[in-house]
Amino acid sequence: MQRFLVRRILSMILALWGVSLVAFFLIRVIPVDPVEAYFAINQIPASKESMDAIREKQGFNQPLLSQYANWMWHVFQLDFGKSFVSKLDVGKELISRFWITFGIASTALLFVVILSVTIGVLSAVKQNSLFDRLTRTSIFTIASMPSFWLAFILIYIVALKWGLLPLMGWGTWQHLILPSLTLALGISPYYIRLIRTSMIEQMQQPYVLYARARGLKENVIVRHHLFRGTLPPLLTSLAMTCGGLLGGAVIVEIVFTIPGIGRYILDSMGARDYVVLQGFILLIGFFYIAINFVADIMCAMIDPRIRLKGEGK
Repeated sequence: MQRFLVRRILSMILALWGVSLVAFFLIRVIPVDPVEAYFAINQIPASKESMDAIREKQGFNQPLLSQYANWMWHVFQLDFGKSFVSKLDVGKELISRFWITFGIASTALLFVVILSVTIGVLSAVKQNSLFDRLTRTSIFTIASMPSFWLAFILIYIVALKWGLLPLMGWGTWQHLILPSLTLALGISPYYIRLIRTSMIEQMQQPYVLYARARGLKENVIVRHHLFRGTLPPLLTSLAMTCGGLLGGAVIVEIVFTIPGIGRYILDSMGARDYVVLQGFILLIGFFYIAINFVADIMCAMIDPRIRLKGEGK
Protein backbone atom coordinates (compact mmCIF):
# COMPACT_ATOMS: atom_id res chain seq x y z
CA MET A 1 0.00 0.00 0.00
CA GLN A 2 2.90 2.37 0.73
CA ARG A 3 4.31 2.03 -2.80
CA PHE A 4 0.85 2.58 -4.22
CA LEU A 5 0.44 5.81 -2.19
CA VAL A 6 3.86 7.11 -3.24
CA ARG A 7 3.13 6.49 -6.92
CA ARG A 8 -0.24 8.21 -6.67
CA ILE A 9 1.20 11.23 -4.81
CA LEU A 10 3.95 11.66 -7.41
CA SER A 11 1.43 11.44 -10.25
CA MET A 12 -0.76 14.01 -8.46
CA ILE A 13 2.17 16.42 -8.17
CA LEU A 14 2.97 16.01 -11.88
CA ALA A 15 -0.69 16.57 -12.77
CA LEU A 16 -0.81 19.77 -10.70
CA TRP A 17 2.32 21.02 -12.42
CA GLY A 18 0.68 20.31 -15.79
CA VAL A 19 -2.44 22.23 -14.73
CA SER A 20 -0.29 25.21 -13.73
CA LEU A 21 1.35 25.20 -17.18
CA VAL A 22 -2.03 25.08 -18.89
CA ALA A 23 -3.45 27.79 -16.63
CA PHE A 24 -0.57 30.16 -17.32
CA PHE A 25 0.41 29.61 -20.96
CA LEU A 26 -2.91 28.67 -22.59
CA ILE A 27 -4.57 31.91 -21.48
CA ARG A 28 -1.77 33.92 -23.06
CA VAL A 29 -2.47 32.35 -26.43
CA ILE A 30 -5.63 34.50 -26.61
CA PRO A 31 -4.81 37.24 -29.16
CA VAL A 32 -6.08 40.10 -26.99
CA ASP A 33 -3.97 42.58 -25.05
CA PRO A 34 -5.36 42.65 -21.46
CA VAL A 35 -4.19 46.23 -20.99
CA GLU A 36 -6.08 47.43 -24.06
CA ALA A 37 -9.14 45.42 -22.95
CA TYR A 38 -8.98 47.04 -19.50
CA PHE A 39 -9.00 50.57 -20.96
CA ALA A 40 -11.76 49.69 -23.45
CA ILE A 41 -14.09 48.10 -20.87
CA ASN A 42 -13.69 50.94 -18.40
CA GLN A 43 -13.94 53.53 -21.23
CA ILE A 44 -10.72 55.20 -20.14
CA PRO A 45 -8.81 57.24 -22.71
CA ALA A 46 -5.67 55.25 -23.42
CA SER A 47 -2.26 56.59 -24.27
CA LYS A 48 0.85 54.62 -25.14
CA GLU A 49 2.63 55.90 -22.02
CA SER A 50 -0.17 54.88 -19.64
CA MET A 51 -0.50 51.41 -21.20
CA ASP A 52 3.26 50.86 -21.08
CA ALA A 53 3.27 51.90 -17.42
CA ILE A 54 0.59 49.32 -16.55
CA ARG A 55 2.40 46.59 -18.51
CA GLU A 56 5.54 47.40 -16.58
CA LYS A 57 3.70 47.36 -13.24
CA GLN A 58 1.95 44.04 -13.97
CA GLY A 59 5.13 42.46 -15.32
CA PHE A 60 3.68 41.83 -18.78
CA ASN A 61 6.95 43.07 -20.36
CA GLN A 62 8.99 40.29 -18.77
CA PRO A 63 9.73 37.01 -20.59
CA LEU A 64 6.97 34.42 -20.20
CA LEU A 65 9.17 32.00 -18.26
CA SER A 66 10.05 34.75 -15.79
CA GLN A 67 6.37 35.61 -15.39
CA TYR A 68 5.52 31.93 -14.83
CA ALA A 69 8.30 31.44 -12.26
CA ASN A 70 7.25 34.59 -10.40
CA TRP A 71 3.59 33.51 -10.40
CA MET A 72 4.40 30.00 -9.14
CA TRP A 73 6.63 31.43 -6.39
CA HIS A 74 3.68 33.46 -5.10
CA VAL A 75 1.26 30.53 -5.52
CA PHE A 76 3.46 28.37 -3.25
CA GLN A 77 2.91 31.12 -0.67
CA LEU A 78 -0.88 30.94 -1.33
CA ASP A 79 -0.75 34.34 -3.00
CA PHE A 80 -2.68 34.32 -6.28
CA GLY A 81 -2.09 38.02 -6.89
CA LYS A 82 -4.51 40.90 -7.27
CA SER A 83 -7.17 41.22 -9.93
CA PHE A 84 -6.04 43.34 -12.86
CA VAL A 85 -9.49 44.95 -13.01
CA SER A 86 -10.87 45.16 -9.44
CA LYS A 87 -7.47 45.33 -7.65
CA LEU A 88 -8.82 42.87 -5.04
CA ASP A 89 -7.03 39.78 -3.77
CA VAL A 90 -7.80 36.98 -6.25
CA GLY A 91 -7.39 34.15 -3.71
CA LYS A 92 -9.94 35.62 -1.31
CA GLU A 93 -12.37 36.45 -4.12
CA LEU A 94 -12.15 32.96 -5.61
CA ILE A 95 -12.45 31.10 -2.31
CA SER A 96 -15.41 33.18 -1.08
CA ARG A 97 -17.32 32.41 -4.28
CA PHE A 98 -15.98 28.92 -4.78
CA TRP A 99 -17.57 27.56 -1.61
CA ILE A 100 -20.99 28.48 -2.98
CA THR A 101 -20.25 26.63 -6.22
CA PHE A 102 -18.70 23.73 -4.29
CA GLY A 103 -21.82 23.50 -2.09
CA ILE A 104 -24.05 23.22 -5.16
CA ALA A 105 -21.80 20.61 -6.77
CA SER A 106 -21.51 18.57 -3.54
CA THR A 107 -25.27 18.54 -3.00
CA ALA A 108 -25.75 17.56 -6.64
CA LEU A 109 -23.28 14.70 -6.16
CA LEU A 110 -25.29 13.52 -3.14
CA PHE A 111 -28.47 13.57 -5.24
CA VAL A 112 -26.67 11.67 -8.02
CA VAL A 113 -25.57 8.92 -5.62
CA ILE A 114 -29.01 8.57 -4.03
CA LEU A 115 -30.92 8.52 -7.32
CA SER A 116 -28.43 6.36 -9.22
CA VAL A 117 -27.90 3.71 -6.57
CA THR A 118 -31.60 3.40 -5.72
CA ILE A 119 -32.92 3.28 -9.29
CA GLY A 120 -29.94 1.41 -10.76
CA VAL A 121 -30.07 -1.42 -8.19
CA LEU A 122 -33.85 -1.77 -8.45
CA SER A 123 -33.67 -1.83 -12.26
CA ALA A 124 -31.04 -4.57 -12.18
CA VAL A 125 -32.90 -6.68 -9.60
CA LYS A 126 -36.23 -6.20 -11.45
CA GLN A 127 -34.71 -6.65 -14.90
CA ASN A 128 -37.21 -6.39 -17.83
CA SER A 129 -40.07 -5.56 -15.46
CA LEU A 130 -42.45 -2.62 -16.00
CA PHE A 131 -40.38 -0.56 -13.55
CA ASP A 132 -37.19 -1.32 -15.49
CA ARG A 133 -38.73 -0.38 -18.85
CA LEU A 134 -40.23 2.86 -17.52
CA THR A 135 -36.93 3.76 -15.89
CA ARG A 136 -34.93 3.24 -19.07
CA THR A 137 -37.38 5.32 -21.07
CA SER A 138 -37.33 8.13 -18.51
CA ILE A 139 -33.56 8.33 -18.18
CA PHE A 140 -33.09 8.48 -21.96
CA THR A 141 -35.56 11.37 -22.07
CA ILE A 142 -33.91 13.26 -19.22
CA ALA A 143 -30.39 12.64 -20.57
CA SER A 144 -31.34 14.30 -23.86
CA MET A 145 -32.30 17.58 -22.15
CA PRO A 146 -29.69 20.33 -21.66
CA SER A 147 -29.11 21.55 -18.09
CA PHE A 148 -30.57 25.01 -18.62
CA TRP A 149 -33.79 23.47 -20.00
CA LEU A 150 -34.10 21.21 -16.97
CA ALA A 151 -33.56 24.29 -14.80
CA PHE A 152 -36.42 26.16 -16.47
CA ILE A 153 -38.74 23.15 -16.09
CA LEU A 154 -37.95 22.82 -12.38
CA ILE A 155 -38.36 26.57 -11.85
CA TYR A 156 -41.77 26.54 -13.53
CA ILE A 157 -43.13 23.41 -11.81
CA VAL A 158 -41.55 23.47 -8.34
CA ALA A 159 -41.11 27.21 -7.75
CA LEU A 160 -43.82 28.93 -9.81
CA LYS A 161 -46.57 26.29 -10.04
CA TRP A 162 -46.27 24.62 -6.62
CA GLY A 163 -44.44 27.36 -4.72
CA LEU A 164 -42.42 24.83 -2.73
CA LEU A 165 -38.96 26.37 -3.14
CA PRO A 166 -37.49 29.83 -3.83
CA LEU A 167 -37.43 30.87 -7.47
CA MET A 168 -33.80 32.06 -7.53
CA GLY A 169 -31.16 33.83 -5.45
CA TRP A 170 -29.11 32.68 -2.48
CA GLY A 171 -29.30 32.74 1.30
CA THR A 172 -30.89 29.59 2.78
CA TRP A 173 -30.56 25.83 2.32
CA GLN A 174 -33.75 25.91 0.24
CA HIS A 175 -31.96 27.92 -2.45
CA LEU A 176 -29.56 24.98 -2.79
CA ILE A 177 -32.07 22.32 -3.82
CA LEU A 178 -33.26 23.40 -7.27
CA PRO A 179 -29.82 24.14 -8.80
CA SER A 180 -28.36 20.96 -7.28
CA LEU A 181 -31.27 18.85 -8.49
CA THR A 182 -30.87 20.35 -11.97
CA LEU A 183 -27.26 19.19 -12.11
CA ALA A 184 -28.08 15.78 -10.64
CA LEU A 185 -30.88 15.01 -13.08
CA GLY A 186 -28.60 15.72 -16.02
CA ILE A 187 -25.89 13.31 -14.82
CA SER A 188 -27.84 10.57 -13.00
CA PRO A 189 -28.99 8.68 -16.15
CA TYR A 190 -25.39 7.72 -16.95
CA TYR A 191 -24.82 6.26 -13.48
CA ILE A 192 -28.16 4.47 -13.43
CA ARG A 193 -27.16 2.70 -16.64
CA LEU A 194 -23.67 2.01 -15.26
CA ILE A 195 -24.94 0.40 -12.06
CA ARG A 196 -27.69 -1.55 -13.82
CA THR A 197 -25.35 -2.93 -16.51
CA SER A 198 -22.59 -3.80 -14.04
CA MET A 199 -24.92 -5.63 -11.68
CA ILE A 200 -26.61 -7.58 -14.48
CA GLU A 201 -23.19 -8.72 -15.75
CA GLN A 202 -22.16 -9.83 -12.28
CA MET A 203 -25.38 -11.81 -11.81
CA GLN A 204 -24.00 -14.26 -14.38
CA GLN A 205 -20.72 -14.77 -12.53
CA PRO A 206 -20.01 -18.09 -10.76
CA TYR A 207 -19.55 -16.52 -7.32
CA VAL A 208 -23.18 -15.33 -7.39
CA LEU A 209 -24.42 -18.81 -8.27
CA TYR A 210 -22.32 -20.26 -5.43
CA ALA A 211 -23.73 -17.69 -3.00
CA ARG A 212 -27.27 -18.66 -3.96
CA ALA A 213 -26.39 -22.34 -3.68
CA ARG A 214 -25.17 -21.70 -0.13
CA GLY A 215 -28.65 -20.41 0.71
CA LEU A 216 -27.78 -16.72 1.13
CA LYS A 217 -30.75 -14.39 0.95
CA GLU A 218 -31.11 -12.34 -2.22
CA ASN A 219 -30.82 -8.99 -0.43
CA VAL A 220 -27.55 -10.15 1.18
CA ILE A 221 -26.20 -11.15 -2.23
CA VAL A 222 -27.19 -7.78 -3.70
CA ARG A 223 -25.67 -5.74 -0.86
CA HIS A 224 -22.47 -7.66 -0.13
CA HIS A 225 -21.60 -9.12 -3.53
CA LEU A 226 -23.30 -7.47 -6.50
CA PHE A 227 -23.28 -3.85 -5.32
CA ARG A 228 -19.77 -4.09 -3.88
CA GLY A 229 -18.51 -5.20 -7.27
CA THR A 230 -19.87 -2.02 -8.85
CA LEU A 231 -18.11 0.31 -6.36
CA PRO A 232 -14.63 0.61 -8.00
CA PRO A 233 -15.92 1.72 -11.45
CA LEU A 234 -18.64 3.79 -9.78
CA LEU A 235 -16.18 5.68 -7.54
CA THR A 236 -13.81 6.27 -10.44
CA SER A 237 -16.59 7.62 -12.64
CA LEU A 238 -17.97 9.83 -9.85
CA ALA A 239 -14.51 11.31 -9.28
CA MET A 240 -14.21 12.09 -13.00
CA THR A 241 -17.65 13.69 -12.91
CA CYS A 242 -16.79 16.08 -10.07
CA GLY A 243 -15.03 18.41 -12.48
CA GLY A 244 -18.09 18.37 -14.74
CA LEU A 245 -20.31 19.16 -11.77
CA LEU A 246 -18.22 22.20 -10.90
CA GLY A 247 -18.33 23.36 -14.51
CA GLY A 248 -22.07 22.69 -14.76
CA ALA A 249 -22.66 24.57 -11.52
CA VAL A 250 -21.26 27.69 -13.19
CA ILE A 251 -24.02 27.57 -15.83
CA VAL A 252 -26.73 26.77 -13.29
CA GLU A 253 -25.61 29.72 -11.14
CA ILE A 254 -26.34 32.08 -14.00
CA VAL A 255 -29.84 30.65 -14.52
CA PHE A 256 -30.68 30.84 -10.81
CA THR A 257 -28.79 34.16 -10.26
CA ILE A 258 -26.56 32.66 -7.57
CA PRO A 259 -23.49 34.73 -6.57
CA GLY A 260 -21.06 31.87 -7.05
CA ILE A 261 -17.90 31.71 -9.06
CA GLY A 262 -19.71 31.61 -12.43
CA ARG A 263 -20.52 35.30 -12.86
CA TYR A 264 -17.11 36.27 -11.48
CA ILE A 265 -15.32 34.15 -14.07
CA LEU A 266 -17.51 35.34 -16.94
CA ASP A 267 -16.78 38.97 -16.05
CA SER A 268 -13.08 38.15 -15.80
CA MET A 269 -13.15 36.47 -19.21
CA GLY A 270 -14.75 39.57 -20.72
CA ALA A 271 -12.09 41.77 -19.14
CA ARG A 272 -9.24 39.35 -20.06
CA ASP A 273 -8.23 39.36 -16.40
CA TYR A 274 -5.38 36.86 -16.63
CA VAL A 275 -4.70 36.78 -12.89
CA VAL A 276 -8.26 35.69 -12.03
CA LEU A 277 -8.55 33.16 -14.87
CA GLN A 278 -5.28 31.37 -14.16
CA GLY A 279 -6.10 31.26 -10.44
CA PHE A 280 -9.53 29.77 -11.24
CA ILE A 281 -8.07 27.06 -13.51
CA LEU A 282 -5.48 26.15 -10.89
CA LEU A 283 -8.10 25.98 -8.12
CA ILE A 284 -10.48 23.79 -10.14
CA GLY A 285 -7.59 21.58 -11.25
CA PHE A 286 -6.42 21.10 -7.66
CA PHE A 287 -9.87 19.98 -6.44
CA TYR A 288 -10.36 17.74 -9.47
CA ILE A 289 -6.99 15.99 -8.98
CA ALA A 290 -7.45 15.74 -5.19
CA ILE A 291 -10.89 14.12 -5.58
CA ASN A 292 -9.50 11.59 -8.07
CA PHE A 293 -6.64 10.84 -5.67
CA VAL A 294 -9.12 10.09 -2.87
CA ALA A 295 -11.18 7.92 -5.23
CA ASP A 296 -8.07 5.90 -6.19
CA ILE A 297 -7.27 5.28 -2.52
CA MET A 298 -10.85 4.19 -1.78
CA CYS A 299 -10.88 1.84 -4.78
CA ALA A 300 -7.57 0.32 -3.66
CA MET A 301 -9.00 -0.29 -0.19
CA ILE A 302 -12.14 -1.94 -1.62
CA ASP A 303 -10.40 -4.02 -4.29
CA PRO A 304 -6.82 -5.18 -3.48
CA ARG A 305 -6.27 -6.09 -7.15
CA ILE A 306 -6.20 -2.37 -8.03
CA ARG A 307 -3.53 -1.74 -5.38
CA LEU A 308 -1.38 -4.64 -6.59
CA LYS A 309 -1.69 -3.48 -10.20
CA GLY A 310 -0.71 0.07 -9.18
CA GLU A 311 2.38 -1.33 -7.42
CA GLY A 312 3.42 -3.12 -10.58
CA LYS A 313 2.82 -6.64 -9.24
